[in-house]
Amino acid sequence: MKYSHILFDLDGTLIDSKETVRKSFEYALEKMKVPDPKILDIDPLIGPPILRTFQEVYGFSLDEAKKGYEFYLEEYVGNGQMYQAQLYQGVKETVQTLFTSGCFLAVATTKNENNARKIIENLKLDIPIDRVYGTYNDGTRSNKKEIITNLLEDHEVLDLTDVLMVGDRHYDIIGAHEVGIDSVGVTYGCGSEDELRQAGATYLIDKINELLEIIE
Repeated sequence: MKYSHILFDLDGTLIDSKETVRKSFEYALEKMKVPDPKILDIDPLIGPPILRTFQEVYGFSLDEAKKGYEFYLEEYVGNGQMYQAQLYQGVKETVQTLFTSGCFLAVATTKNENNARKIIENLKLDIPIDRVYGTYNDGTRSNKKEIITNLLEDHEVLDLTDVLMVGDRHYDIIGAHEVGIDSVGVTYGCGSEDELRQAGATYLIDKINELLEIIE
């Protein structure tokens, strides 16, 4: 087996959460009195840390962004939007096959870690909850490189040639590159093939089950 340690991004890679994220953002923007809270293109907003999105896309100060994030979570967590996201086609079977093959499976996401763990648990994926790593509650550890590094160090994964990061945005590919591991860009998520290619993805796949061919 070429790679026995597989790290997955969550949104846009394992789950299609576009509508749940859109509704949560729109709810927050409405609460923040943004004149036109309607979001026409959600793709660019999925991937970066939410605090950063509120600041860079909507021009909020850090304090305002924190308030906006609270409103976002009110809808996303409090009103249960996060449980509405669906697995992409073939994800459950592919993860199950990798798990049965004895692969080390984990999640490295910039989503809040507690929420990410609840989502994985709810979807009943064969990924151990203690290997789901994300951003801390206070918004720190929101950098992909840091998340991947912590995950690998905590689980004493020393051979980086054995590790593969799977994601749909350039953040995933660049984070993997910075850590020194290979990466797979999935073209069905929120990032374009062009974005993933330019970021330097080691492999590109159109369907998640194509991952099985890569790791063999």
